[in-house]
Amino acid sequence: MSAARSQFLGRISSLVRSLGIEAVTPKALTERAHNEVARLLRNGLAVVGFAALEDFIKSRTSEILSDVGSTGVPFRDLPERLRFATTFEAVSALSYQLNIRPKQDRIAYMQDQAQKIASTASAAYELMPHALAFDQANVQDETIKLILKSFHIDDPWGEMSRLSSRLGLTALPLDETYRMAAQRRHRAAHVANADTPQADLHQFTIDATGIAIGFDALLTRALERMRARDSRYLQGIQKVSSNSLTVRAVRPHGARWRETVEGRTTAVKIGTSLDSLLPAARSRCARGKNLLVVFESGSQVREWDCY
Repeated sequence: MSAARSQFLGRISSLVRSLGIEAVTPKALTERAHNEVARLLRNGLAVVGFAALEDFIKSRTSEILSDVGSTGVPFRDLPERLRFATTFEAVSALSYQLNIRPKQDRIAYMQDQAQKIASTASAAYELMPHALAFDQANVQDETIKLILKSFHIDDPWGEMSRLSSRLGLTALPLDETYRMAAQRRHRAAHVANADTPQADLHQFTIDATGIAIGFDALLTRALERMRARDSRYLQGIQKVSSNSLTVRAVRPHGARWRETVEGRTTAVKIGTSLDSLLPAARSRCARGKNLLVVFESGSQVREWDCY
């Protein structure tokens, strides 16, 4: 599994567990001391929860960029937006990153990243992993849109929203959801009397997972099209969309687990335990190049993988 994906899932799982403890749960109005502490803790969770999503966007983008060079696609044949982003537009990211790094690390960092940019003039190249989303402290909704557009994905937020809806995770447009979460994080971090509702944080864990899965699945499919040397994709004739992804889901169903796939009205497989069902489900996903999503319970996602 992708390291960025694994880390994100761990952080969201910790956030879910944190929301279940008494310390963050408001009590009667007379319990003023407890409620004040709970308010501060919830505000803190709003900040670190959103930071987990931002970090996933950055880290997964870096992983994808690091893999592009190994696809065998000449740099000149990559999507134009991606070529621009990883060369002269990368200078702004370099400038920002140099300013936040310890002085003693700056020369080595600059040499390493400049070498990657220069390599794009060669047959064997390596893209700068910090070229996208690393030019500022926060990840804006527009930044996410531009990352996906760099990989020939039109209407990025619309595609993510449609995929998340198919998974039964979210109903609202995800760009609106992301902006609301960013505003909530900003209030929690900068407004002294901010009070983040516990229900909003619970919903965020689901919304953030929907955004992460959609972003990851679309980028991974774009990378797969590169590996296949798909000329129609590389020329921008055929774009990557959520319609090109088939979802295979594993969910708890009473005391059992059910594996389903889009397009079938009956379960592919029913097992008594997740451990017995999952290996075969992964194999079927790999053969079909599906998106596999494993649910813990309800709308909580245990893991996902893109094939």
